[in-house]
Amino acid sequence: MAAANAGRIDYTQPGPIDDSVLSQQATHRSEAIWNGRDPGSITCRSRSSEFSKQPPMVDDRVRNIITTVGLEGLLWVPGREIDNGLITALVERWRPETHTFHMPHGEVTITLQDVEVLLGLPVDGDAITGSTQKTWVDVCRDFLGFRPVTQNNHKQLDGQRILINRLLEEVANPLPPDAEEDQLHKYARCYILALLGDTIFMDKSGDRVHLMWVQQLEDLHNPRRYSWGSACLAWLYRELCRASEDTSQIGGCLLLLQYWAWARFPYLCPTVERGPPVGAYGPPVRGPLSLNWWLWVPNKKNRPAHIFRDRYREQLASMLPNQVVWQPYEAHFNDLPPWCVAGRAVWTATVPLVCFHLVEKHTPDRVVRQFGMIQEIPEAVNTDRVLHGIDLRGKIGVNWMQKHAVHILEWGNRFYRRCEAVLGDMPPEHDYHDWFKRVTRRFIDRPGAVVTLLIEGYVRLLRRHLVGTEDHNDITEVLTAVQAMTRVQPPIPEAPIKEAAMPTGPSTSAAPAECQSRPPVATPQLLPTPDPSASTPHASASPTIPSSTPHPSPTVTIPSPNPHSAPTPTIPSPSPHPAPTPTIPSPTPHPSPCPTIPPPTPLPCSGSDVRPPTPQSFLQLSPIPSFDLGTPPDMQQEPPSHSSFSTPSSAIDPPHVQAEQAVGLPTAAEGRPKRISKAPPCGIGGHKHGHNVGPEASDEGHARPPPHYTRRRKIQKR
Repeated sequence: MAAANAGRIDYTQPGPIDDSVLSQQATHRSEAIWNGRDPGSITCRSRSSEFSKQPPMVDDRVRNIITTVGLEGLLWVPGREIDNGLITALVERWRPETHTFHMPHGEVTITLQDVEVLLGLPVDGDAITGSTQKTWVDVCRDFLGFRPVTQNNHKQLDGQRILINRLLEEVANPLPPDAEEDQLHKYARCYILALLGDTIFMDKSGDRVHLMWVQQLEDLHNPRRYSWGSACLAWLYRELCRASEDTSQIGGCLLLLQYWAWARFPYLCPTVERGPPVGAYGPPVRGPLSLNWWLWVPNKKNRPAHIFRDRYREQLASMLPNQVVWQPYEAHFNDLPPWCVAGRAVWTATVPLVCFHLVEKHTPDRVVRQFGMIQEIPEAVNTDRVLHGIDLRGKIGVNWMQKHAVHILEWGNRFYRRCEAVLGDMPPEHDYHDWFKRVTRRFIDRPGAVVTLLIEGYVRLLRRHLVGTEDHNDITEVLTAVQAMTRVQPPIPEAPIKEAAMPTGPSTSAAPAECQSRPPVATPQLLPTPDPSASTPHASASPTIPSSTPHPSPTVTIPSPNPHSAPTPTIPSPSPHPAPTPTIPSPTPHPSPCPTIPPPTPLPCSGSDVRPPTPQSFLQLSPIPSFDLGTPPDMQQEPPSHSSFSTPSSAIDPPHVQAEQAVGLPTAAEGRPKRISKAPPCGIGGHKHGHNVGPEASDEGHARPPPHYTRRRKIQKR
């Protein structure tokens, strides 16, 4: 008995059981949370208000320079609200020892592929490095065209960093049509430098940018090809490593992190607004893949970060294997512009990422499932704590090209450092799963651990009983009750009011008649699958219940094997006799009203849009000790309505988020449907949709009486 218990995992410990990988757990943020010293939500530095008020650059001369230096993708990156709760929950799972996120079913991380596809930044090129042995006042005068001053004890130039607002003052007025080349280049440098500091190299100050990037912008007539994407990733890695300890703020390109999370874990993405029909205002825009969420995901204002942090923390802890989209970009490659996939050859390079003083290891060999390969137990990685301690504080003048010459040489050999593995789906019985359980941090907080441990215990008990027995039914009812109590069900819409008609205007909805009374909801396009019986790795709204025998039960469904499931021992049926319960017929290839959501990897196929089935009310469990603890009210998934619209390069369709509704309270009548939110302004691939002809038009498109007219009628009635 002692020998049998020696190999068992102590499920009451948060981990890691084997600290050979996570050697810095004692100083990690998750350790403080587990011990009751939660440092709270992290303050995320977003884009400056000065730059958000700046009109987009329309001068073709400046835009051509931006394209030439490889920063065209930044022209497409808009400003949007950063979800502090989501970023905080992700930081709690970031590990500086491996530069990966430790999720319940394996490691995931942001790679060079994500940077190039989502932001359009080049990843193949020379390392971003140089010297900080400069006289920065002279740099401003020679390359930016002004000399910084001190006004009201406020320095425009503080050490090596310049105010972004001062750079924007230089580009506030349009460039003269007959401007000389030197004037044009200084004008362009000011705008590019402000753009870099406001998007990918954001520091904790929030309003300054380092002048060292000017060295990569000195020759704008024939610029070199730099790897801006690798520098962006190195900067973000360093910010994540610092925030994973005891830091209250985080900088870097957090938009990249947020878009990455929405792509890999679509069930975390907020609602998707309905947009105008494709081609209504010209051809679709071809740009970075982040445009999919910018155009159709609205901003959420005044969200309490600590509440959403706890909900995201719960969602990540109860993540199911099929809720991880390992390859979300495969279906988009043909729709992306060439400069978003030009660096495909270095996406899997295991090399150091160099950005002046920063040297951060790129570890795609630990996440090869993100490239369609089978993950083996990875080799040990050394992210070098000495390199992590290098910053610019006190470094008045250092030639980083010489100091990091060894790492720059490794980056130069990136084509020979690409990781390779066997292509295919991850088998559920692979040794990696057992290894990962021993080296990972299983729990972040104690409340989540308690619920998870209880449910995992019931799941193990469930496998020991035959389907249809009294014990099996009792355990299933308990798990079903837990599922129902932890999930807030969406309110049932009431019957439509005849006077409250739907808004007039072009509509692409073809939903059934009983669904027409609902207000406009997210309608992402779904592609039909040729084989409804095949299992897909797409995110699922509910887990599946494993069966201890191959005989189906009226209350239990048997899922098809999931390639990304964690290993579980196969328990043979204890009885060779068939169960008295009827068998469930297998689905036929004929179209059905409840098709499955297609996987993210196949290319788009022709056909009409389909409406996914409504999630069932009964419980389903995954084949591993994992359980869906329920979706928070603001993340409640609702099947999108039938629609034929598609966004530019659309194929990632995050689910709709249902508004919060208290359990047990009466549902308020929906009443008049709300107006659809605004689309992007003209000139960037969209247009204001849903607006009416006149300023006094109501939601139905009819004229609305002014307020004074309504008040006068009330007085007359009195």
